[in-house]
Amino acid sequence: MPIVQLVDTIKQRKEELGLTINALSLESGVGTRTINRILAGEDVRYSSISLVLQSLDLTISICENN
Repeated sequence: MPIVQLVDTIKQRKEELGLTINALSLESGVGTRTINRILAGEDVRYSSISLVLQSLDLTISICENN
């Protein structure tokens, strides 16, 4: 999944759940500054993205290209 698609999915799910950045920060344990960086498509640690995805009840899969 390209990063743009991942960011769009996170934004869409955040809106579906009616979460503000502050609420998502509290749910995920990730700082608001880092969440803003994720939503802007900037480089962040995978662990931060993973925490945000978990709090949004989303998962990511890595598949081998054949």
